Order: sequence, then C-alpha cells, then structure tokens
Amino acid sequence: MIDNRCVKCGALLRTDEIALHRKLFSRAAVTYFCLDHQAEYLRVTRADLEKLIEYYHRSGTCSLFAKWD
Repeated sequence: MIDNRCVKCGALLRTDEIALHRKLFSRAAVTYFCLDHQAEYLRVTRADLEKLIEYYHRSGTCSLFAKWD
C-alpha cells in the first residue's frame, strides 16, 4: 500500500482528500494537497471542502466517493 502525502507539508492523506483533489484539480493527478492546502489554493475554508466531501458522499453523483447511507 502506498502512503500518499501532501506535496506541500508531507501530511499523510485520507482517501477523501485524494478523491477531492482529483475531483477539483485533475482526475489524472498523482500528487496531492491535503485539505488545508487545497483550501488555501482555492481560497475557501477547510469547512467548505469538508461540506463538499459530505455532499459527494451523500449524493452518490461522483464515482470517486463511496456513497453514504
């Protein structure tokens, strides 16, 4: 198993952070930002991104995120 880390701070990434990075930046990405650095780059809050992750889980509209019941 590969440990994916943020390219800016080296933080170990969760699958949701990788999925969101691929959704927002590029499906073909092989390097990723953690949620904090994604938020910084996009000029939004971490909470905004966490809400977006929850939305994709609940809606089931994106194959990058597992559907929540």
